[in-house]
Amino acid sequence: MAKLLSEEVKFEGPRFNVVRKTYEREDGKQFLRDIVNPGDAVVILPITENNEVVFETQVRESVGKVCLELPAGMVDPGEDPINTAKRELEEETGLIANSIEHMVTIYPSTGYTSERVHIFLARDFENGHVHLDSTEEILDIVKVPIEECIEKAKNGQLENASQIIAILLYSQKYMK
Repeated sequence: MAKLLSEEVKFEGPRFNVVRKTYEREDGKQFLRDIVNPGDAVVILPITENNEVVFETQVRESVGKVCLELPAGMVDPGEDPINTAKRELEEETGLIANSIEHMVTIYPSTGYTSERVHIFLARDFENGHVHLDSTEEILDIVKVPIEECIEKAKNGQLENASQIIAILLYSQKYMK
């Protein structure tokens, strides 16, 4: 592994920072990497008693469209990801999960970001209260049968990598 020679924060924003790191390989060659550090995130796969997945539609300026997404959010400093998952699920959908379990932790793109995404399965719900952050714009809550979600994931009709992973992992690990 290359030796870290230096690092400099090039951008610091409310959602992430960008750090330029200089490395040196064993052969003496130096190279730069710009690393995006957003912190950890959670994604929640809520499955109802009727085997439906609870999605939300959100405006996503980064891709310039309304996206169908699973509930998700950023882990606050010092917060346990399972508590983040519980918090985000209620904030965005109004659902309180009586059963929530960790499915997998992934690195979505190790080429440029240190972000880790913790994916949780949530079931057995009570009604809570939606209370969105000021930056969120959830347009609708949509329930889709899990079998339809699996087909959409297999056929490339879902675009978000973490939701594809969550749905296909669920189909392999939890559906018999």
